[in-house]
Amino acid sequence: MDYCTLYTTKYKKELLEELNENREEYYPYPFKITCQNDVYKIECGQLSLESIEDLAHILCDFIQKEAVSKVTREYLKKRDDLSVLDKRDITRHFMTQQYITRQEGISSLIYYFLYSPLLETLKEQKELNVDGWLCFRLSKYKIILQDILEQFIEEYMVKKDFVNLIKLIREINFLTQPLEDTMHLVCEERGRLRLLDEEMKDVTQAVIKKYCQDLLQDSTLSEQDLIMNVLITICPRELIIHQKERVQKPQFIKALEGIFGLQVSYCNGCHYCR
Repeated sequence: MDYCTLYTTKYKKELLEELNENREEYYPYPFKITCQNDVYKIECGQLSLESIEDLAHILCDFIQKEAVSKVTREYLKKRDDLSVLDKRDITRHFMTQQYITRQEGISSLIYYFLYSPLLETLKEQKELNVDGWLCFRLSKYKIILQDILEQFIEEYMVKKDFVNLIKLIREINFLTQPLEDTMHLVCEERGRLRLLDEEMKDVTQAVIKKYCQDLLQDSTLSEQDLIMNVLITICPRELIIHQKERVQKPQFIKALEGIFGLQVSYCNGCHYCR
């Protein structure tokens, strides 16, 4: 029987795990292993266009994972500005949350830089040096991966700063005397927000004028920014949110939940919510 042959000194265990994982569904073909001078030879068969394409898909996934892991390790070693905990957290999230596959156009890049060259090599030469591929054939793709990683780190640090800010505001609120017992936040159909007092009276403009006087001249601030400032200042004992699904930016509601915690509740029974 003819085979496609894989050679490796470093990745025997990982390759076998990948082949065995896909054995039943994607790659039900026989393979055997031999070793000489610390070089593992994995013969994968039977030799047909379908089996070669299946093997190329498996190798593409494997090499993609290893390339991402290697780029992440090497890049983070150079980032002395990041703590050990940050590096560990970044690695875990970058590797496990499918961040790369969500990037626009990445599937085309994987096809162009990985799958297509792998398939052509297997079809023409019937063999592949896996270690050599990872070392010498991925330079352009690794540059792209590093750009994606840098973008991820930037987003991670912004999110971390935001979470820390939320924690700080929450601690301050815990020590602050509430100016109101209850406030209602109503989300209208077109995304507009209104603040109502305990008696369900619209006080939006009044409280913005009272608590955001210094901010009204700042054209970069949105209505949500002003409402957030009002609520942080008033620090109500209870914040009741109506029709939260109408909010145009869901992170606004998440921020309120992070700041006010158990003080937030949701209404689904008043005339605003029917």
